[in-house]
Amino acid sequence: MTLVESIDRIVAWLNRDVCSQITLKVPDDYRNDSAYDYQTVNPAAFPLYVPGKERLPPSIAAPIPSICAQLMEGNDDLTTHKRELQFRLCLACWNPGEHGAERLIPTADPAATGGVRYFHPTGEEAKAYVRNSDGWRDVFNMLDMTLRSLEGTEFIEGHRLMKERGIKYGVFTEDGNVVDYYPYWLNWITFTLEAGVVAPIPAAYQDLL
Repeated sequence: MTLVESIDRIVAWLNRDVCSQITLKVPDDYRNDSAYDYQTVNPAAFPLYVPGKERLPPSIAAPIPSICAQLMEGNDDLTTHKRELQFRLCLACWNPGEHGAERLIPTADPAATGGVRYFHPTGEEAKAYVRNSDGWRDVFNMLDMTLRSLEGTEFIEGHRLMKERGIKYGVFTEDGNVVDYYPYWLNWITFTLEAGVVAPIPAAYQDLL
């Protein structure tokens, strides 16, 4: 299996088993208040790099939300014909606060558990917007979903997940501090896959086989 095939297969797996299971907000940096036309889409999976808006395929609404599969390092053991591939997934989403009907409003209700019931606003109240810093929850929900998919599988498109190496994850940092790109939220996952290496037959021996 070539490196290009490996990368393409991981992206296909992400689109099918992870991205299709969650919807997140489409960014609009010019209208992120109550004027925002609330839209959600499935995240897109990209190989190696996240393309700019002008280079997106027609089927993809925006570069974010997304998961970018990056091959960080590889190792071919020529004695055992095994290949190890270390992948990093970069998860990204956008959320400046609570828009419209996604908000939950508490109201006293003695019959409800805890004496409080939550409901989605309607009418004019459904258009309200509350800016907050809770958008990190979206990217961590995506992280949890990706981890569940990884931890629940043994093979990903012909690659063995090397569970003995563990799965690492975290937030992006700079000089020891968590990077702040509000209202964009980012984190990462790293893991190692194993695949077979087929050694090419030298041309000098082709006629002898």
